[in-house]
Amino acid sequence: MRFPSAEWASAYRTALNANEAYREAAAAWEGDVLFLVRPADPAAEAPGIHLALSHGACQDATFHADARTVESEFVYEGTAENWQRLLRHELDPVRALLDGTFRIRGNLAKAMRYTRAAKELVETAASIPTDD
Repeated sequence: MRFPSAEWASAYRTALNANEAYREAAAAWEGDVLFLVRPADPAAEAPGIHLALSHGACQDATFHADARTVESEFVYEGTAENWQRLLRHELDPVRALLDGTFRIRGNLAKAMRYTRAAKELVETAASIPTDD
């Protein structure tokens, strides 16, 4: 299936809710995250998946054809090429942030308290089959 898409978002929600390691790591977390695909052309649409997360469960995963106007506590963004590399385990999500391959917007102090949960979010994303 294609990333990002409504089909991928649905499969991701199911997989995340089945992930016991995520449930434990995010037991105290409540908030939302947007996975945003940054387009090469600033005038082009920026698709994304908005996740409503609550205490180790994904309440909703919604695909947006252009997610730039979606309000979210956290935005994790990268180019389409780098998202594919991340989903194929070719990039480490933390190193990708540190070297600027990906960017995160939001309360970084809060994010740092939930690094294990964030790692499980990315690991679960990488477990969903995608078309390259």
